Amino acid sequence: MTAPALSAQVQRLTAAGTITPADVVGLRQAIYPDMTVGPDEAEALVDLDRALATRCREWNDLFIEALTDFVVRQQAPVDYIDEAKADWLMSRLAGNGRLNSDSALEAVVHILEAATSAPPRLAQFAMAQVKAAVLDGDGPLLQGKLEKGRVCAAEAALLQRLLYAAGGDGNVAITRAEAELLFDINDACRGADNDAAWTGLFAKALAASVMTVSGFTPVARDDEARREAWLAHTDPYGYCGIGGFFNRMFVPRPADAGSLWGDGLDSWRAHNAEVERAQSAAESVTDEEANWLMYRIGRDGVLDEAERALVAFLKAESPDIHPVLRPLLDQV
Repeated sequence: MTAPALSAQVQRLTAAGTITPADVVGLRQAIYPDMTVGPDEAEALVDLDRALATRCREWNDLFIEALTDFVVRQQAPVDYIDEAKADWLMSRLAGNGRLNSDSALEAVVHILEAATSAPPRLAQFAMAQVKAAVLDGDGPLLQGKLEKGRVCAAEAALLQRLLYAAGGDGNVAITRAEAELLFDINDACRGADNDAAWTGLFAKALAASVMTVSGFTPVARDDEARREAWLAHTDPYGYCGIGGFFNRMFVPRPADAGSLWGDGLDSWRAHNAEVERAQSAAESVTDEEANWLMYRIGRDGVLDEAERALVAFLKAESPDIHPVLRPLLDQV
């Protein structure tokens, strides 16, 4: 249940439609005396953000901090965004598929950066907000600073953060869905005075989509719950849990307790070898990837600045240029 002090402040600020730094101090004092953000408090903050016509930087900071604490750090499993959390974020922060405020978009981005893993659709949802702002020239993320058909510095920076957020879609690699979205943005802003960061961001992200392993899979909720249980667990020998990890480093385990490390090291070696093998194989562009690139680059009959940068990057970095891409290389 929301504390009376917080409820009274939220009601007053909702009616006013504006918030000051002094108001934020009062809200922070009402929310954090126990150092946690409860479900009712999170809901109250979301409702208030939607009601505000004007916001101060201090409000955005508190809103982002509180939602990140609630969603990422205080809901089990900790550090993990499951489907239920993603549903709550998208349904509560967005109306008709569009985020309600720049603070809401920043909160989603920060949550993806703070989380260990998240459903791919949450990153795609956030990137779609930036795409809509570029294509339509309006939206909540920059409040009046948008320009239709042009990628501005703030939009390029948001896309950069979303593409490489730890909990984002595909983690380090760029997924096909993200690559398609970047092509859509580039098609919409061709010939515009885009921010200088856009060309390099586009080229490197698209190259990553065909030259790196795009196989990151978020940890299953049950697996993450078992990990948390292991961290908290103890056994008669003191070998389980995080404390047991350090015990194993210094204290011999009884013979009947099994091997000190078991097959753990061998498993990690095998895993690392497989990752290296997959990465090496991924550096070569496949038939499917080459045909997709040719289709996306050539479907409008124009090889623009960002696409030229992409082809040049592939030419320099790919160990084996696919024959399908040779006509593009001749134009660069």
